Amino acid sequence: MNKLTERQKQAIATKLRITKIASELFKLKGFDSVKIQDICDAAGISIGAFYHHFKSKMEIINISYEQVDILLMDRFEGREFPSNIDKLLFLLGEGADMMEELGWVFVGEIYKNLISTEGKYSTDPERHVTLIVKGIIEDALRDGELENSISPIDLTMIIMRISRGAIFDWCLFQGSYNLRSRITFDLNLILTNFKPKNSDE
Repeated sequence: MNKLTERQKQAIATKLRITKIASELFKLKGFDSVKIQDICDAAGISIGAFYHHFKSKMEIINISYEQVDILLMDRFEGREFPSNIDKLLFLLGEGADMMEELGWVFVGEIYKNLISTEGKYSTDPERHVTLIVKGIIEDALRDGELENSISPIDLTMIIMRISRGAIFDWCLFQGSYNLRSRITFDLNLILTNFKPKNSDE
Protein backbone atom coordinates (compact mmCIF):
# COMPACT_ATOMS: atom_id res chain seq x y z
CA MET A 1 0.00 0.00 0.00
CA ASN A 2 1.38 3.43 -0.95
CA LYS A 3 2.11 6.00 1.75
CA LEU A 4 -0.86 8.30 2.29
CA THR A 5 -0.60 11.94 1.27
CA GLU A 6 -1.55 14.62 3.79
CA ARG A 7 -4.71 15.30 1.79
CA GLN A 8 -5.70 11.63 1.91
CA LYS A 9 -5.01 11.52 5.65
CA GLN A 10 -7.15 14.62 6.14
CA ALA A 11 -10.02 13.13 4.12
CA ILE A 12 -9.92 9.91 6.12
CA ALA A 13 -9.68 11.85 9.39
CA THR A 14 -12.76 13.87 8.35
CA LYS A 15 -14.66 10.68 7.58
CA LEU A 16 -13.71 9.24 10.94
CA ARG A 17 -14.72 12.50 12.68
CA ILE A 18 -18.14 12.30 11.01
CA THR A 19 -18.24 8.63 11.99
CA LYS A 20 -17.48 9.46 15.62
CA ILE A 21 -20.12 12.19 15.76
CA ALA A 22 -22.66 9.91 14.11
CA SER A 23 -21.90 7.17 16.63
CA GLU A 24 -22.62 9.57 19.51
CA LEU A 25 -25.94 10.48 17.92
CA PHE A 26 -26.76 6.82 17.37
CA LYS A 27 -26.09 6.26 21.07
CA LEU A 28 -28.41 9.09 22.11
CA LYS A 29 -31.25 8.57 19.64
CA GLY A 30 -30.82 5.14 18.08
CA PHE A 31 -29.61 4.49 14.55
CA ASP A 32 -33.03 4.68 12.88
CA SER A 33 -33.98 7.97 14.55
CA VAL A 34 -30.86 9.87 13.47
CA LYS A 35 -31.24 11.86 10.25
CA ILE A 36 -28.40 12.87 7.96
CA GLN A 37 -29.22 16.49 8.75
CA ASP A 38 -28.71 15.73 12.46
CA ILE A 39 -25.22 14.41 11.69
CA CYS A 40 -24.40 17.41 9.51
CA ASP A 41 -25.59 19.87 12.16
CA ALA A 42 -23.54 18.18 14.88
CA ALA A 43 -20.44 17.95 12.65
CA GLY A 44 -20.76 21.50 11.34
CA ILE A 45 -20.82 20.41 7.71
CA SER A 46 -23.21 20.81 4.81
CA ILE A 47 -25.37 18.04 3.36
CA GLY A 48 -23.19 18.28 0.23
CA ALA A 49 -20.05 17.71 2.32
CA PHE A 50 -21.68 14.67 3.92
CA TYR A 51 -22.48 13.16 0.53
CA HIS A 52 -18.92 13.87 -0.61
CA HIS A 53 -17.76 11.35 2.00
CA PHE A 54 -20.75 8.99 2.33
CA LYS A 55 -23.50 7.77 0.00
CA SER A 56 -25.90 7.17 2.88
CA LYS A 57 -26.17 6.94 6.63
CA MET A 58 -25.76 3.16 6.43
CA GLU A 59 -22.50 3.56 4.54
CA ILE A 60 -20.99 5.12 7.67
CA ILE A 61 -21.39 1.70 9.25
CA ASN A 62 -20.41 -0.29 6.19
CA ILE A 63 -17.08 1.37 5.35
CA SER A 64 -15.85 2.30 8.82
CA TYR A 65 -13.75 -0.88 9.10
CA GLU A 66 -12.02 -0.11 5.81
CA GLN A 67 -11.25 3.47 6.89
CA VAL A 68 -9.83 2.25 10.19
CA ASP A 69 -7.64 -0.25 8.34
CA ILE A 70 -6.26 2.43 6.02
CA LEU A 71 -5.23 4.66 8.93
CA LEU A 72 -3.94 1.64 10.85
CA MET A 73 -1.66 0.65 7.98
CA ASP A 74 -0.34 4.20 7.83
CA ARG A 75 0.52 4.12 11.56
CA PHE A 76 2.25 0.79 11.08
CA GLU A 77 4.42 1.40 7.99
CA GLY A 78 8.02 2.47 8.39
CA ARG A 79 8.36 1.38 12.02
CA GLU A 80 11.08 -0.92 13.32
CA PHE A 81 10.35 -3.68 15.84
CA PRO A 82 12.63 -5.93 17.93
CA SER A 83 10.73 -9.03 16.80
CA ASN A 84 7.91 -10.16 14.56
CA ILE A 85 5.78 -10.89 17.64
CA ASP A 86 6.27 -7.29 18.81
CA LYS A 87 5.26 -6.14 15.34
CA LEU A 88 2.09 -8.24 15.48
CA LEU A 89 1.12 -7.04 18.95
CA PHE A 90 1.70 -3.41 17.95
CA LEU A 91 -0.45 -3.74 14.84
CA LEU A 92 -3.41 -5.31 16.62
CA GLY A 93 -2.94 -3.06 19.64
CA GLU A 94 -3.18 0.03 17.45
CA GLY A 95 -6.31 -1.44 15.89
CA ALA A 96 -7.78 -1.86 19.38
CA ASP A 97 -6.99 1.78 20.18
CA MET A 98 -8.81 2.87 17.04
CA MET A 99 -11.86 0.82 18.04
CA GLU A 100 -11.83 2.56 21.42
CA GLU A 101 -11.61 5.94 19.67
CA LEU A 102 -14.79 5.07 17.75
CA GLY A 103 -16.51 3.87 20.94
CA TRP A 104 -18.28 0.64 21.83
CA VAL A 105 -21.72 1.87 20.71
CA PHE A 106 -20.61 2.56 17.17
CA VAL A 107 -18.43 -0.56 16.96
CA GLY A 108 -21.42 -2.55 18.21
CA GLU A 109 -23.46 -1.12 15.32
CA ILE A 110 -20.72 -2.25 12.93
CA TYR A 111 -20.90 -5.79 14.30
CA LYS A 112 -24.69 -5.82 14.18
CA ASN A 113 -24.56 -4.69 10.56
CA LEU A 114 -21.93 -7.29 9.62
CA ILE A 115 -24.23 -10.15 10.62
CA SER A 116 -26.69 -9.29 7.85
CA THR A 117 -24.21 -8.03 5.25
CA GLU A 118 -22.96 -10.12 2.34
CA GLY A 119 -19.22 -10.08 1.61
CA LYS A 120 -18.22 -9.16 5.15
CA TYR A 121 -15.06 -7.04 5.04
CA SER A 122 -13.89 -7.96 8.53
CA THR A 123 -13.69 -11.69 7.64
CA ASP A 124 -12.30 -11.25 4.12
CA PRO A 125 -8.99 -13.19 3.80
CA GLU A 126 -7.82 -10.44 1.42
CA ARG A 127 -8.47 -7.68 3.98
CA HIS A 128 -5.35 -5.46 4.26
CA VAL A 129 -4.81 -6.15 7.95
CA THR A 130 -5.32 -9.90 7.52
CA LEU A 131 -2.68 -10.01 4.79
CA ILE A 132 -0.24 -8.05 6.97
CA VAL A 133 -0.86 -10.41 9.90
CA LYS A 134 -0.25 -13.39 7.62
CA GLY A 135 3.03 -11.85 6.42
CA ILE A 136 4.17 -11.26 9.99
CA ILE A 137 3.32 -14.86 10.94
CA GLU A 138 5.24 -16.17 7.93
CA ASP A 139 8.26 -14.08 8.97
CA ALA A 140 7.97 -15.29 12.59
CA LEU A 141 7.90 -18.92 11.41
CA ARG A 142 10.86 -18.35 9.09
CA ASP A 143 12.87 -16.63 11.85
CA GLY A 144 12.16 -19.37 14.39
CA GLU A 145 10.05 -17.18 16.68
CA LEU A 146 7.15 -19.60 16.22
CA GLU A 147 7.07 -23.35 15.60
CA ASN A 148 6.07 -24.74 12.22
CA SER A 149 3.36 -26.92 13.78
CA ILE A 150 0.62 -24.85 12.18
CA SER A 151 0.20 -23.23 8.79
CA PRO A 152 0.52 -19.43 8.51
CA ILE A 153 -3.03 -19.11 7.20
CA ASP A 154 -4.50 -21.21 10.03
CA LEU A 155 -2.67 -19.21 12.70
CA THR A 156 -3.65 -15.96 10.98
CA MET A 157 -7.33 -16.95 11.04
CA ILE A 158 -7.04 -17.89 14.74
CA ILE A 159 -5.50 -14.50 15.54
CA MET A 160 -8.17 -12.62 13.57
CA ARG A 161 -10.95 -14.60 15.31
CA ILE A 162 -9.45 -13.82 18.72
CA SER A 163 -9.27 -10.13 17.84
CA ARG A 164 -12.87 -10.02 16.57
CA GLY A 165 -14.04 -11.95 19.63
CA ALA A 166 -12.25 -9.58 22.00
CA ILE A 167 -13.79 -6.56 20.28
CA PHE A 168 -17.27 -8.12 20.44
CA ASP A 169 -16.78 -8.96 24.14
CA TRP A 170 -15.63 -5.37 24.78
CA CYS A 171 -18.86 -4.14 23.17
CA LEU A 172 -20.93 -6.54 25.31
CA PHE A 173 -19.26 -5.07 28.41
CA GLN A 174 -19.96 -1.56 27.09
CA GLY A 175 -16.29 -0.61 26.72
CA SER A 176 -15.69 -1.07 30.44
CA TYR A 177 -12.11 -2.33 30.08
CA ASN A 178 -9.02 -1.44 28.06
CA LEU A 179 -9.34 -3.25 24.74
CA ARG A 180 -5.66 -3.08 23.81
CA SER A 181 -4.62 -4.72 27.09
CA ARG A 182 -7.18 -7.49 26.67
CA ILE A 183 -6.23 -8.28 23.07
CA THR A 184 -2.52 -8.23 23.96
CA PHE A 185 -3.12 -10.60 26.88
CA ASP A 186 -5.26 -13.00 24.82
CA LEU A 187 -2.82 -13.07 21.90
CA ASN A 188 0.19 -13.65 24.15
CA LEU A 189 -1.68 -16.54 25.76
CA ILE A 190 -2.32 -18.17 22.39
CA LEU A 191 1.09 -17.41 20.85
CA THR A 192 2.86 -19.02 23.83
CA ASN A 193 1.56 -22.38 22.56
CA PHE A 194 3.37 -21.88 19.25
CA LYS A 195 6.72 -20.63 20.57
CA PRO A 196 9.71 -22.99 20.39
CA LYS A 197 9.98 -25.03 23.58
CA ASN A 198 13.54 -23.81 24.22
CA SER A 199 12.51 -20.17 23.87
CA ASP A 200 13.22 -17.93 26.86
CA GLU A 201 10.67 -15.37 25.65
